[in-house]
Amino acid sequence: MTSPATSPKKLKTAVILLAHGAPLRVLDIPRYLKNIRGGTNSSPEVIGEVASRYKQIGGRSPLLDITTAQAEALEKFLNQGEDEFKVYIGMRNWSPYIRDAVAQAINDGAERIVGLCLAPQYSKWSTERYQKSFQEAFSGWRTDKLETQFITRWPNQPLLIDAFVERYRAAEVDLKAKGKKDFHTIFTVHSIPSDSVDMFGDPYVEEYGKTLHGILQRVDIPNWHQAYQSQGMIPVPWLEPSVEETLDKIAEAGGKTVLVVPVGFVCDHIEILYDIDIAFKKYAADRDIDLYRTESLNTSPLFIEALAAVVWEHLV
Repeated sequence: MTSPATSPKKLKTAVILLAHGAPLRVLDIPRYLKNIRGGTNSSPEVIGEVASRYKQIGGRSPLLDITTAQAEALEKFLNQGEDEFKVYIGMRNWSPYIRDAVAQAINDGAERIVGLCLAPQYSKWSTERYQKSFQEAFSGWRTDKLETQFITRWPNQPLLIDAFVERYRAAEVDLKAKGKKDFHTIFTVHSIPSDSVDMFGDPYVEEYGKTLHGILQRVDIPNWHQAYQSQGMIPVPWLEPSVEETLDKIAEAGGKTVLVVPVGFVCDHIEILYDIDIAFKKYAADRDIDLYRTESLNTSPLFIEALAAVVWEHLV
């Protein structure tokens, strides 16, 4: 038996969950949009449109509350092992910012800091920006004795796939109980400018495909479609097909029921609660289609275990 004097020292590991961030009040929207646009003010029209969307979901996004709950559950799960873990939250465009999370982790005595982007599919357009913010957050700190790591991608992590499949099967049971046995499934991720893929070799589409492949290997889904949602308000081509185009196609084929499975998002926020639950639902209804969606992963035990597995896999 190893004596206490010779037991290996526990390594203090900080895990920072990185997310986009969201305003906590409608009044914060102008400053929030300015952060997103790198210091440039948005037009009154854009501010008004975004404010209207937030008002329709209750005036604020639940992103911070849910990410906080995810962090608490993950910390509890990680601390079943030998090392000592503390989980923080760092947002790129709103408080608590990534730089604040890094500073807090260092001040708390972390010996290793791991950044984990909560978007499973890697993209130059998004993930690299999180990575840059994470790296810049260490500026001014002594890091010669600090181990740092940034996890860039985990699109087909087995437990993540299990979590999506669990949500799909629950929705399938619910739809069949409603008498809707024949339905179309639309998988979605956040769209990005198509130039990122066409000109700069962004692997985002391939990453999306890995997630879909993992799910489709596990469950038989006859009428499925791959689409992109939540295109930005800048006038450039975005990855297609859009959800709206896909709904048009389904309507033309006589489809009456659609299940949306947002595999590019891991919790409820504006892209779920407004884009899907309000905008897409209305668009579908106007075409005589009933639209439903799978429950978001949020604090699903399988999803929390998936996050823990991603961290442990990258520390080996």
